[in-house]
Amino acid sequence: MTAPDGGGDGRSRAAGPLSLVADPTFRKLWSIGVLMGAMRWLEMLAVGVWTYDQTQSAVMTAVLTMLRMAPMALFGSVTGVMADRVDRKYLLVGSLSLMALTAGCLAISAYAGTLTLWQVGIGAFLSGLGWSTDFPVRRTILGETVGPARLGAAMSMDSASNNATRMIGPIAGGGLYATIGMQGIFTVSGVVFAIAVLLAVLVVYRPIAREPRPFALIAEIREGLRYLRRSRALVGHLGITVIVNMFAFPYASMIPVVGKETFGVDAVLTGLLLSVEGAGAFAGAMTVAFLAAPERFWRIYLLGSCLLIVSVFVLSFQTDYAMALIVLAVGGIGISGFASMQSTIMFSEAPPEIRSRLMGILSVCIGAGPLGVMHVGWLADWLGASMALTVISLEGMVAMVLLVIAVPELRR
Repeated sequence: MTAPDGGGDGRSRAAGPLSLVADPTFRKLWSIGVLMGAMRWLEMLAVGVWTYDQTQSAVMTAVLTMLRMAPMALFGSVTGVMADRVDRKYLLVGSLSLMALTAGCLAISAYAGTLTLWQVGIGAFLSGLGWSTDFPVRRTILGETVGPARLGAAMSMDSASNNATRMIGPIAGGGLYATIGMQGIFTVSGVVFAIAVLLAVLVVYRPIAREPRPFALIAEIREGLRYLRRSRALVGHLGITVIVNMFAFPYASMIPVVGKETFGVDAVLTGLLLSVEGAGAFAGAMTVAFLAAPERFWRIYLLGSCLLIVSVFVLSFQTDYAMALIVLAVGGIGISGFASMQSTIMFSEAPPEIRSRLMGILSVCIGAGPLGVMHVGWLADWLGASMALTVISLEGMVAMVLLVIAVPELRR
């Protein structure tokens, strides 16, 4: 199936989570995920603060976040089909190169003093295009490399590291923005993505051999959708993904607004709000990696999703900064259950020949986030950021209850 550089034999697959650290291919793919995640959150926080400083508009702040998320919805299925037909390593190198080049161009514009809102918007979209390959490309390579016995641990550790970047990225973004501005943000981002490109080039990976067949994009997407229609549980899984990304995660786009409107704090303390959520998510994901048994995967996924939505609801009523930090740390624990099981469940239940397509469809569902971001941005301009979070979290709780009633397979 794959040829990892040293760690793909049956013994290491059976050795448990600690064996992953000794696997060179896993280490490279894991490191790429860490670098991508750190730059995603660093840029998201800094761009949000910069946009709000420039426009004083919650809607425009939400639009910039939406542009970063939109490619997952627009191109997730296409990327999934391509990843089932093209060497995934080439796609990984190409997407990381795109993000490095985009950050470099924005850094040059910022140093020249010509950086504009439309340039940052285009940059956010192109970075999101690169990020849209993460599920059908990088995480699929990772899952095939480690094998079924270590899949849950590998995805949980990958989720844990991604959540660790939520600790570092936002507060680093706030600090860099406060000290050296957007030119510093995009310079760091360009350098880090260039390092990720080098790591991707060094990954040793042989894709599964497949019989040659004509390329038919629409037909292959339909084949993936037909498989999903036969699995009510996976349809429910995707439903949870849509709900969380529409009614929970959009809260992050309002953090720059809440930080200034509600708590009156600077960019660094605003970044800390997202960082403590990452701390909770990191702790939770590492616990899942070492302790979660496969029979509990679905339960962890559902309960983590519900805890996150409830945490956003409680956050919306907070006027004390310290209490908000505590609530967000608890929400991070919910994120760990959701994020670590999201890829694990889809990967483990998908047939290998259409695995990237189903992971691509999962990316499309994650791409529902821009609708939620625009929704919360519009509500924030109308009702204020805190009340907007109250509304979207209530909508999410209602949607989750209805989904669990409609799909009892989720209550495993």
